[in-house]
Amino acid sequence: MVAGEDVLCELEAVLLELLVPQPAAAVERAIAAAAAANARRAQLIMKSSSFVKTESRHPTRILAVTRGVIVRRRRLECGLTQTELAARAGVSRQLVAAVESGRNVPAVDAALGLARALATTVEELFATPPGDVVAALPGRLRNGVPLRVGRVADRLVAAELTDRGIAGASWASPDGIWEAGRLRLFPGASPAGIVIAGCDPAFGVAERMLDGLGPRSLLAIPASTGIALRALRRGGLHAAVVHGREHELPEPPVPVVRWHVARWQVGLGVSPKLRARSLEAVLSRRLPVAQRDRAAASQQAFERARVAAGIDTAPAGPSATGHLDAARIAAMLGGAGVCTEAAAHAFGLRFLTVEDHVVELWVAERWREHPGVSALVELLGTAGFIERVAQFGGYDLSHCGERVPSPAPPAANYRPR
Repeated sequence: MVAGEDVLCELEAVLLELLVPQPAAAVERAIAAAAAANARRAQLIMKSSSFVKTESRHPTRILAVTRGVIVRRRRLECGLTQTELAARAGVSRQLVAAVESGRNVPAVDAALGLARALATTVEELFATPPGDVVAALPGRLRNGVPLRVGRVADRLVAAELTDRGIAGASWASPDGIWEAGRLRLFPGASPAGIVIAGCDPAFGVAERMLDGLGPRSLLAIPASTGIALRALRRGGLHAAVVHGREHELPEPPVPVVRWHVARWQVGLGVSPKLRARSLEAVLSRRLPVAQRDRAAASQQAFERARVAAGIDTAPAGPSATGHLDAARIAAMLGGAGVCTEAAAHAFGLRFLTVEDHVVELWVAERWREHPGVSALVELLGTAGFIERVAQFGGYDLSHCGERVPSPAPPAANYRPR
């Protein structure tokens, strides 16, 4: 049986060398930038009970086969043959074949080499999969709701699919569903490598551009600035997308590394049927105004403008899940919605500016060397990303992807609103 496996592995290596294209430069850079700080944790993992000898070899064998499948999947995602992976990791091709078939659990140095070569971590490749799944955002996962799934550290995090998966004229693709307190992943689903939350729809473009890249793939969860920062503090995310008036952004809940994304305007998207040309005129009509939760920076800007205009009574209207949802509701109801200029234009609304905001990506300091972070930050500065987002209008993408100085450490009693 072992000889048969060796023959199959040898045949696979030859075929893949002929058929699989050479990795793109981005893969090379991601592999080169993969974190090398996993040695101590690797020692712990390799010494854990999952890898020690037992009276029965069956549990160890089952675990090795499961982990071997993950190694093989990562290798194929990176476009590497067994021979190429072995060369990058500094091990023999026979060892790679044995690991992938479940016949070998590598030593610590070999495991580190494989992880670096595959632009991931030892934990991703060889640690026992966690049994628990947590909500990426504050709150509980609801039964029967489709979910998107990613991995943060050694656990899976999940978020509900926006609008139950309605994406324009088609259905968005969920990764699984929450059933009786457990996550059921759908066949072929693979948790994203990096998880962020924020209200900038442009990160949906980034998510699609990084799709299928394993540890460098992206899950972008729609959320207001305040809720995203709460999730970052709880450890449910790698990064948060925040926006607000320049020099007035909120304090970060954890040490972060910052990158500039864009500048945009927030305000009211107004139905073209309305002749009102000012905030005061729109609100005096007592028409429905789709609004955001109180933690949203755009909602806070709207409230400041309303008070400054001397309007004491807040308008009534439905609650929107994001900028695009607010604009969509305003278009359907013939009223107004608190949103960005780009969202207003997407639904044919006139736009009344309230404030100019800066948009930034805040990555938790502990994740700055994550291969998914490297891939996302590199993508932000590319012409491919910038030109795709620019065509929506309403974005000033000058200096997109540039590093900005990090703010001072947060106060001990800081609580995001």
